[in-house]
Amino acid sequence: MTITSDQIVLSESEVMADTDDGGGRMSGRIVVSGEINNTFPDISRVDRVYGRVNLRKLYLFVNAANTDTLLGAHTILSQRAKDPNVFVLLFNTGSHTDRRIDAQDRIESYVVASNEAPFWLWGRQLAGQRAIQALAQTRNQKDPEPGQIFVLEDLNTGNSQYVRVTGVEIETQTFTKDRGSYGYYNYQLKTYVIELAQPLAFDFQGSDPDPTGNLNSDMKILKTQVADAAKYFGASPLAAPASVGDRTITVEDVFAPLVPSAQSENAITDQAAGAEAAIIRPASNNTLTISNINGVTTGPNGEGIYHTGRAIVPGTLRITGTNGEYEDRGGRLVHTGGNNRLDEENSVVDYVNGEIRAFYSGGSTSYNTTLTFQPGAVVNQQTKQASLEVNQQTRSLTWVFQTQPKAAEATLTVEYRAQGSWYLIRDDGGGELSGDGTGTVDYATGTVNFTLAALPDAGTEIIVAWGEKQGTVIEAGATIPDTPTIRFEVGETVAA
Repeated sequence: MTITSDQIVLSESEVMADTDDGGGRMSGRIVVSGEINNTFPDISRVDRVYGRVNLRKLYLFVNAANTDTLLGAHTILSQRAKDPNVFVLLFNTGSHTDRRIDAQDRIESYVVASNEAPFWLWGRQLAGQRAIQALAQTRNQKDPEPGQIFVLEDLNTGNSQYVRVTGVEIETQTFTKDRGSYGYYNYQLKTYVIELAQPLAFDFQGSDPDPTGNLNSDMKILKTQVADAAKYFGASPLAAPASVGDRTITVEDVFAPLVPSAQSENAITDQAAGAEAAIIRPASNNTLTISNINGVTTGPNGEGIYHTGRAIVPGTLRITGTNGEYEDRGGRLVHTGGNNRLDEENSVVDYVNGEIRAFYSGGSTSYNTTLTFQPGAVVNQQTKQASLEVNQQTRSLTWVFQTQPKAAEATLTVEYRAQGSWYLIRDDGGGELSGDGTGTVDYATGTVNFTLAALPDAGTEIIVAWGEKQGTVIEAGATIPDTPTIRFEVGETVAA
């Protein structure tokens, strides 16, 4: 017998409600075509203000008492909702038994946790809050932005939560640390008040302000990156007429919101058009040696913090002592001889601020350590910038770019936009790019080869910024200051 169109129907799932147990197996209850609210409820005034996501699981089947095969079965969404504030999408989880909470997890998995953000939680943040406070070093240039998604992860309690940023207030505050017999120490940190799209589901314990950074290593703020966990189907009107035989068509839009969202505008004043780059140039032809250092300050994770008092020219640092012998390479420490009592993977070098954070693996701050390095001077400059167009033809993960003039060490950044969010890749100073992607930069030729962590959005630009090597002259010899003088200016004498 022939299968007629009225025999192709939709069946409800076990639970047709927005509860965690919504969905489930096919129930056999037929969805009556053309009936109001046959699948979704009415939209309340509250939902129109705050937004809501309704999920319904439906089954397509042939309601006929025969064994004929339905050929070419498919499902489409033929038109958009008449209400411009309502968006309808279809997606398939591939399961006949999953529930609404499983489908919700599939939707929320369009981003996954990535590396740690350059800022940390400030103090205790309570469940129910719609804003959190965070801290960062003043040199941090990657502030949180509206629309970004972060993960709050507490390793101590096991609680984690994805949060979307709707607004950010940024200030620089001065804090004072009591160092006991050494007196008080003033330092500055960036402070953030980050407004959230949804309230906190758990309490999160952050860190008190400290010049060394995050004191609570169990509490982390993680960045996210796009991971296409589901494929969505929708409808969009034609933007231009289409004719029989056309191989391409133009539609109004290929994007639709998955969750309710809002846009806000923030004015940016008195800011440079591009980022600045700090170039380190040699300040002397000779090296400096700081001998027999021990008992240095320890950071929140037990790392020893060594200060040189000035910038370090990359590639010139040598560390010797009981902990072993090491040299710097791209901001990391590499073992070259003797004992190996440092964690090379986590130990880092901050060339600009002359700071070495050494994580110990059998070593100790009490062991004598000697630092040898070439002192440098930090030269701040406006970066050179170029853009790479992303369109349907050029859209890809792997890119190659030639910097001209050639990029200097630790200055190159690549920023790209994927799924409406900006992502960053940065040169570590050793020719390797890391962050939201990977790649390399050849300082001798200026060639950059990088691979993005997600496909960039069509119609956007990939922004490459870098600093150039500048020629400097080392003025040798003693500096003799001018003899101080005092100048008095006397007005004219006025006759009585």
